[in-house]
Amino acid sequence: MENSELINVILTSSLIASVLSAIISLTVSIKLKNLDFKNEYYKIILGKRLEAYKYLEAQIAVLKSSVLDEDGKSYYTIFAYGEEKFYEFQQNLFAAQAYNMWINDKTAKEMDKLNDLFYTISRKIESKEEAELIRIGKEHYHEIVKHRRALELSVREDLLNLYNLRKFRKSKILNGRRIIRLD
Repeated sequence: MENSELINVILTSSLIASVLSAIISLTVSIKLKNLDFKNEYYKIILGKRLEAYKYLEAQIAVLKSSVLDEDGKSYYTIFAYGEEKFYEFQQNLFAAQAYNMWINDKTAKEMDKLNDLFYTISRKIESKEEAELIRIGKEHYHEIVKHRRALELSVREDLLNLYNLRKFRKSKILNGRRIIRLD
């Protein structure tokens, strides 16, 4: 090979190496930008889910304060502050359901059960005296405990897997519609 041919081969291979290097660099850069975009998107979704669970945790916290009456029976304090405060709690629970698109379906179903129970109770307490509210609270105490614990357990499980958006997405896709009583 002559010098000019050798220089030609070296220059050609350098040019090809530069072009290939630029293409690989561009491809890697695009992939990294795409991955970065996905990560930012997941952070936003995770933030929305955390916000929804914070709201739900606040409702659970309200249901953790109970009173032991003189007769030895327990009731939740939401029954001790009158009909208005009871309805306020019920409205907050219903508002928590507005976030259900960010909450796991199992937890949303537990919220529905608790909301359904409170709807049934609300029909009993309309225009009742404080003593009657407390009596109704005692009557439903164990039922509320059962639903609160199930909801709390479900929230705990969800929080441990909050990062797993694939599992969350599958649970939303596979499950059908939910029915809420309004009568």
